[in-house]
Amino acid sequence: MKRALALIVAMCPMLAVAANVFIWNCDPLDKCYDSTVGDSVDCSYWVEQPLDANGHTYVTGTSLPADLSGYDAVFALLGWYRC
Repeated sequence: MKRALALIVAMCPMLAVAANVFIWNCDPLDKCYDSTVGDSVDCSYWVEQPLDANGHTYVTGTSLPADLSGYDAVFALLGWYRC
């Protein structure tokens, strides 16, 4: 999962010039254990890492703002399906 998200971020040409990104983490309670980190991480963790590494700015929120015009890209992380 984490490699797929990193690949999406790396392949998205819009992010190459993005100055401001909004990450909508719809369900912050969705966490999974990641042995690489050695702790539980939420869905936004593996989207934030490549953005940090490439010097992009981002805001992570649990509610979607009414006005998204100030953002160059928006990631909608809908979490994992729970039964």
